[in-house]
This record gives sequence, C-alpha cells and structure tokens, in this order.
Amino acid sequence: MKSRILTCIAAITLFAALAVPVRLAAQDKQEHNKKHKHHHYQVIDIGTFGGPQSYFNSLNLTDVFGFGTVFYNLAQVRNAQGVFVGFADTNAPDPYPAFCYVPDCFVTHAFQLRNGIKTDLGTLPGGASSAAFWINAKGWITGNSENGETDPLIPGLPEVRAVLWKHGKIQDLGTLGGSSSFSQAVNNRGQVTGLALNGIPDPFSFYYQFLYCFPFQICPPNATETRAFVWDEEDGMQDIGTLGGPDAFPSLINQRGQVAGFSYTNSTPAPNTGLPTYHPFLWEKGTGMKDLGSFGGAATASVNGLNERGEVVGGLDLPGDQDLHPFVWDGEKLIDLTAPPFDVSGHGEAAWINEAGEVVGSADIPVTCLGSNPPRQVSHAFLWKNGVMMDLGTVDGISNSGANFINSKTQIVGFSFACDFSALTAFLWEKGSIVDLNTLVSPNSQFYLYWAGFIDDRGEIGAFGALPNGDSHAVLLVPCDENQTNTEGCEDHTEDGAEVQGETNQRPNVVLPEYVRKMLRERLGFGRFLGTRQKLALSGAAAISGPNATLSPTSLTFSTQAIGTTSAAKPVTLKNTGTASLTISSIAITGINAGDFAQTHTCGSSLAAGASCKISVKFKPTMSGTRTAALSIRDNAAGSPQKVTLSGIGTAAKLSPISLSFGSIGLGTTSLPKTVSLKNVGTTTLTITGIAIIGTNAGDFAQTHTCGSSLAAGATCSISARFTPAVLGTRTAALSITDNAAGSPQKVALSGMGVNGGTLTGYCVHGFFDPHLGCGITSDPSQCPPGALAINPVTLACGRPGQLPFYVDDARSCRVLINGHFFGGTCQRTP
Repeated sequence: MKSRILTCIAAITLFAALAVPVRLAAQDKQEHNKKHKHHHYQVIDIGTFGGPQSYFNSLNLTDVFGFGTVFYNLAQVRNAQGVFVGFADTNAPDPYPAFCYVPDCFVTHAFQLRNGIKTDLGTLPGGASSAAFWINAKGWITGNSENGETDPLIPGLPEVRAVLWKHGKIQDLGTLGGSSSFSQAVNNRGQVTGLALNGIPDPFSFYYQFLYCFPFQICPPNATETRAFVWDEEDGMQDIGTLGGPDAFPSLINQRGQVAGFSYTNSTPAPNTGLPTYHPFLWEKGTGMKDLGSFGGAATASVNGLNERGEVVGGLDLPGDQDLHPFVWDGEKLIDLTAPPFDVSGHGEAAWINEAGEVVGSADIPVTCLGSNPPRQVSHAFLWKNGVMMDLGTVDGISNSGANFINSKTQIVGFSFACDFSALTAFLWEKGSIVDLNTLVSPNSQFYLYWAGFIDDRGEIGAFGALPNGDSHAVLLVPCDENQTNTEGCEDHTEDGAEVQGETNQRPNVVLPEYVRKMLRERLGFGRFLGTRQKLALSGAAAISGPNATLSPTSLTFSTQAIGTTSAAKPVTLKNTGTASLTISSIAITGINAGDFAQTHTCGSSLAAGASCKISVKFKPTMSGTRTAALSIRDNAAGSPQKVTLSGIGTAAKLSPISLSFGSIGLGTTSLPKTVSLKNVGTTTLTITGIAIIGTNAGDFAQTHTCGSSLAAGATCSISARFTPAVLGTRTAALSITDNAAGSPQKVALSGMGVNGGTLTGYCVHGFFDPHLGCGITSDPSQCPPGALAINPVTLACGRPGQLPFYVDDARSCRVLINGHFFGGTCQRTP
C-alpha cells in the first residue's frame, strides 16, 4: 500500500487537526422516513489496534491528493459470510516517517472482522505495516505489506508487496522483476489482480509518477515500468501486457477473470498532462487487452467499477484535459453518461456499477455553488438506469452530493456536502428517497457519519465516522429489525422504522482531521477534475480564501538534449487566483538534478489578486540519462512551496540539425542531399547499432552515412539524407539513430512536399526572353546535383503573352527539359 500510503508521505504530517463545526442537516424527516420506512442501523465500531484511526478500502479516503483509482478503490470489503476487512492503526509510530503508510504516521495492520472478533492479519517478515483491500467468497483476502526492505531508487522508502491471506497465513505474491508490487482485488476463483514493477527503465512509470513524482517531486531517474498482473496458484504472477505504451494499471477483476484498468497507448508525453496518453482497458485471457477508447482527452481519470457482464465505469478527460465526464463501457461501446438534468459542460465521474448495469456517481448540474471559492457548479449524485440519468438529490439543507456504491437492490450510499464545506454527511438512497444516515442511528452514538463507501445485498453499510476528538474510525452499519428493539444501538427506534427522537436532534461540533478536510476540498470541490495528475497534486488550496498561487502547466518535459547544450525555453505562468496579494519570497530550481535546469522570471516580489507573471525554464543536461528537478515558488499562499515538475533526457549523441525540410520536389525527382552531423559529446565510446529512416513516409527518404558501428568520445560522423517524393503533398519521416546513449533512438524530423513534375505553376521561362513580362528568374548552379545542367548565375525574364510558357524546378536552380529546350532557375514573381 505504498500508494496513498505514500501520497500520505511526510507532507501529511503538516496537516494539523482543526476543529470545525459539522452540523447534521435538520432532522425534519420523521414523516418522510415513516412513509419510506427506512431501516435504522446499529453502529458497530471496527476500532483500532491501539492507535487513533481505522480504515477500509474506499475511494480516496486515504488518498489526500485525490488521484482516484491510484491506488485505493471502492471495493468488495465484506463477503457473503459477513467477514469485513480493512486496516487499523497500532500505537507504534511509523518507522519510516518520511514515507508514512497512513496519514497519521502510525504503524498500521490489516484486519478481518468475523462474528464481532477483529483479527490482526500481520505483515510480511520484517515489515512494519500492512492493509487488507478485498475479500472473496472463500475468505481469501488480498492487500499489501511492507517487507522490511527499502526501495533501490528512493533512499529510505520502504518496499511494498502484493500479498494474499489464506486461512490466516500471509503470502508474498512477488514482483515482475522490480522492487515493489501492489494488489487491487481477488475473485472467487482465487485470481488476484494488481500492479508490479519490472526492471525495464521507464521515465513515466505509473508507480513512481503517481506516488512520488507528481505529489512530492521525488522523481527517480531510473524508474522502471509499472505492469498489470494476474496471479493464480497455478501460474503465479503473469504480466497481462499494455495498450502499446510501457505501463498498465489494473483496478478490478470479476469472476470471469476479466480485468479492468487503464494503460498507456504510447510513449510520447501529451502536452496537457506531461504523460503519454492512457485509455481504459478490459483484459480477458485468450483475447488480450481491449482499448475502450476515450472522449478525446489524453488521460483516464479513473476506472472504478466492473461487473460480471464486462461493463466498466469511471471518468474520462475531454479534449484539452480540463474537464471530466462519467463513462460506461457497455460491452460494445463507450457511453458518455452526462445528460440532462446534468450539465454537459460540467464535470462528473461514475463510481460503481451493479450486476444489472445500474451506474452511480456524481455530476454537475447547471447551478452555481454559492459560497464556493473559487466558484464552481453544484454537483449531485446520479443513478444511470436503462439509459436514463436520474438526479438523486441531496440531504435537505446541503447543496451537493455524490454516490459511491450501489448494491443489487438499488440501494445507494454516498456523501452530501455544503459548497463551503461547512457541512458534510453520509447518506442512503433507496426507493426514491435520500436520507442522512446520521438520522438512522441512535442519537447516543459517539460517531458522526461523514462518508459511506460500501453497501452489500443485505443492506449492511461500510462507513467512516468521526469521533468528537477528530479521530476517524471505520464503522459497520447493520439494519435493525423488529426483533432487535432491545439491542444496543437499535433501542431508540420503533418497529416501523420511524424515528422517535423528533426533528431537532443536533450533533455537537466534531473535530475532523485536516487531512480529511483537505481530501474533501479536493474531491468534493472537484479539485481532482483539473484534468492532470500534476494539477491535482497542487490543487489543495483551491477552496481557501486569501492569496492562492496556481501554476500552468504544472509539469515540463523537455525533449532529449545533448549534454552541454541548452534547450529552447519553456514558459510557466504563475497566477494569483486568490483574493489578497501574493507575496513571493523565492523562485528557484530544486531537486535531484537542479543544476541541469535554469529559470528566469518577471514575477517580482508580489502579485496582486488576479495578476500573473511568466517564468521561463531551460534544460542543459550535464550528464546522460533522465534528469529531474522542480521549479519551486515560495510564497504566502497555502501549499507553499508550489512546484512544477521538470524532466528531460541528457544524451551523449548530439545531432545537428534536429530537423530537415526539403521544400517542394517533383514526383520521382531526387532532392539535393542534406547533411546531419552526429557527435559523441560523452566521455565513453558511442556504440551505434542502427541508422535508418522510419515513420509515415519512410519510403520517400533515403540516407547514407560515414558513421560505422562506433564513435569515440569527441568524434563526429556525417549522415546524408535525400528526398524523392512518390505522392503529391506533404511527406514526413524521421532519421533514427539507435545507439547506447540515453534517449536512444535519437531522431531527426524529415519533411518535404511532393509537387507535379518538378514544376511549380505560375513561374515561367521562354526561348525568347523579354523584360516586359512580370516574372524574373535567378539561377544558382551551386544548388544543382552532380551531372545536372546548370545555368549561369544570371537573371532572365519570362516570355511574351501568347507564347508557350515553360516551367522551372522551383526547388533546384537547374534546367528542366520542356518542349525540347533546357531552361531553369529559381523564379520570383515581381509586380
């Protein structure tokens, strides 16, 4: 669980507990509840192992940066036998304080709750913390555990391994050759899905990017690929591939063995996200990984639900990666669920799907959320059923809502929250009615229920409750019935489900930890819908008044750059979106390879509310390989220092130039050669394994070279390229050099235009030269290839009107044979 474990890293220790008034919606639902006969619930405290808090696997609750499925999900945390799984604090401090497993930095152990008895499931030998995420019908539990080893790429970071508990014994599921792995779910066949690192270098590794690089600018230069796996007892851990890029990230597995998740489709960073494009997938043994498509954006925000029909739900970015819509894959096509009464220009996300294909989640409605800062739209929970979107409404007196989970009986649980986050509460929706869960439990309960993330087919609910001191516990809500009127927690309710305590029951103020409020500001305030994971990690101050520093973009990825050479500048905009002046104390490059980057800026020492300034960043690598750093801005805004992640690849193979344009060349005509130099600017021999033309129109270009199989340090060789267009129009390819330098293969972009017969209509010469016409011809024999008929460097004029015009080769100042005569030159029309 090194994920949110890790997103909860050292920065979490800065979040102080803050007393905030959290009120219940006025309990005016007595008649309403009598009509709908909502059950009342006994609250069962899961408790802890001596520490302050306990947890279960519920989307984002331990994810303070709001990364959706990375790495916690909504999950099957209770099976049909009534066994509930999760993880709870011990009283021991985390031995890795820089990389805490949970936000409060206590050692945490996985548990199972069976028949009211909570059992500590323990850890791998040497490991400090563990967590249980999912349980199947056999009672097999999957999760992860630290193993006592530290990550080879990040000093002090504990390794984590996917594990399986069977009959109380823990089993390490291993890796795919890397240091860590992470399990997500287990089906009733005993198949486990999760992610694991291998040993292949990958600068865009999901594991390191989402856990460390984007949130904390800890970007190891030698990160390795993150791969999706399926594990079973017979074949062990099996890599299930990708959609064409280096990484895949699984979220769920059904009883058929189908796996849903998302995967890179290529290795080229998209401009809006800084990562390669990644799409949702559905994998099945024998057929492989199917790309479920996109809504035009470069990112998949989440894959949250999968049923036995192979239907998948989550959130997808729209073009530009600034907006997010809920989706369902119905087995044949991708469907955008945003439809009236929800706003098609707003945000939304699907959270879960049941076996009937009913989908729940949240989406914007076209109403301004009064009191929100910055302004945003109101969000409501939805139910998508039989192709129709239904607004589930909100708890009375609270503007917003979001649905988390739906069972087979169309009972739905979620949360409701105020625009300014002054109120939030857990809800249940059933039979057309939404109700605050706090009104369905005993008024003597010590817990304030603020989040419901699971409901099984018996109506038992997994929720989180806050104690008066601000600690948060996982709780189980069990429906009361007429035979339990004397049971503790059920005694305050009548047999027909109506409340007896009336309409005015008020909870006292409770203390919610600031990390919970921060998470809620981001998730509930749609901070996570800013489109990119980088922006997500920096969006926590969006709902705070005063100065507010925003950066755009929040990551810069530079092209491969030769050692010792300087890239073109890339811009960053710093804007104060708050209500007070932003005081800037410093702007600097920080991080592992800070010396490889440089910045200049126009920001001064302060920015007025609404003002912005520009920062320019350049990359000059001092060594070969992936180079990372951060642009750090220290100021008086929340979340300071704000950071922009910086990355680039330094290479010993220097190409000059890095692009060639051949201009307009006649079909079937070969251009003059253009030369590229390859220099080894490193300190060791450059081994060259291939030089070739690749790309869309590779057949229209050719190359020869003097490079051989190696270049000594400091040596240079030449590559000559020519263009012979076979088709009219723009033709593109690349000169590709494969070698042992970082960033291999290095590439030179090639382009040219194929035109008819080597001529360009509108430029003319004629055998009888007359200076009275408006076309002048200037020749340059130095531009002619060997053997061509050059003309003297003179200026000629076009023929008289009515005479047959002759056309010349516009790309080469050489004679072309037209009507039996050689004429040539480069024409420029004059008035």
